[in-house]
Amino acid sequence: MFERFTELARRTLFFAREEASQLGSINIDTEHLLLGLIRDGKGLTHRLFADASIALDDIRDEVLRRVPARPKTSTSLEIPFSPAAQRVLQHSVEEADRLLHDYLGTEHLLLGLLSEERSIAFDVLTSRGLRLEKAREHIVTLLSEGMRPGHPGPPMIPANTFKWPWLRFVPSRTVHVLYSELKPPQQPVTNYSGPGLQAYGYTLTEAIIHAWRGNRWHIDISDGLDDGTRYDFYIQFSQIEPSEIFEQMWRDAIERQFELSVTRETRRRDVWVARSIGHGGPMLRYYGEAEPGSAFELANFNLVMRRPHDAPLFPLEGFAVHSVPFFYLTRWFEEFLGGQVIDKTHLRGLYGFELTRTVANRDELIGLLRDQAGVSITREQHETETLVVRRR
Repeated sequence: MFERFTELARRTLFFAREEASQLGSINIDTEHLLLGLIRDGKGLTHRLFADASIALDDIRDEVLRRVPARPKTSTSLEIPFSPAAQRVLQHSVEEADRLLHDYLGTEHLLLGLLSEERSIAFDVLTSRGLRLEKAREHIVTLLSEGMRPGHPGPPMIPANTFKWPWLRFVPSRTVHVLYSELKPPQQPVTNYSGPGLQAYGYTLTEAIIHAWRGNRWHIDISDGLDDGTRYDFYIQFSQIEPSEIFEQMWRDAIERQFELSVTRETRRRDVWVARSIGHGGPMLRYYGEAEPGSAFELANFNLVMRRPHDAPLFPLEGFAVHSVPFFYLTRWFEEFLGGQVIDKTHLRGLYGFELTRTVANRDELIGLLRDQAGVSITREQHETETLVVRRR
């Protein structure tokens, strides 16, 4: 779920945890999610509040009147999501899927709060005239008018000041391909908004991986096909279509306009394989089985994304993450190891991971994982699906 969250949405959850701590709550509840939602003052949600003439200070004042004051909860304690808050997160995912969005932003969290009746957040929002259907329609309208959605990608830092273009095309079955103005360190992003698809800042290789749903570690592309140029892709239909239609048109356009062919072939390739060889250790702590999202610590969620795009991975500085599924760790291990990590640990539930010192190189990291986390990572060859890109 959380890999789809935009930077603003992740900050909302981080702020919600902080609000719960300040108010002495043992859970992150719907009212804390609402307080987190109004704290940043940015994004599509705040345009919706402004259009509805809703004062954010009034929302905060009413929530604080409804929530009893308690001694502050220590930030060192785990603060899980309440069952109602977990349902809000699930509603948010469903709303993003309903709108064919491959990201989950603050607007989806707002729709999630409006879906959870018999909650403080629902009462506060509906008492100001907000309704689920109308809010959903307003969000689609704002996106169709060019309001910038919250894309998954790098945090809002000075280096990420690209203004997302909005070009209006006559609805058709045409894929428009343009040279992109998006430059590193900004990451490519894709948005499904109603009847349209906008994919910004993709190199040819990145576009193929995304359109064919391939693995970025397993693509063979002929020399000279990808010179690093970035492209924007636009599709505009007259009505909402399934995401599969967009992807098929995107694939056809890539092959046609770049005069290439893409095939899926099984090849023996080098991969990393992670296996459990013990019961953890000081680097890996098991938190037990939990509902999705429970006790999720967001402070270090963007560990890899915070690294400058051209900075070497090693030496790797110490860091800690808490209460995340193990497959999140394997995704970070892929960044550190520079290749696909196949998870054969069978580790389920939530884990905390802590690297307490600087690691000089990849071999040292692998040794620490073996000795202090009970996880063996070895280099092996596996039959793996590979995208093979050739000139026509």
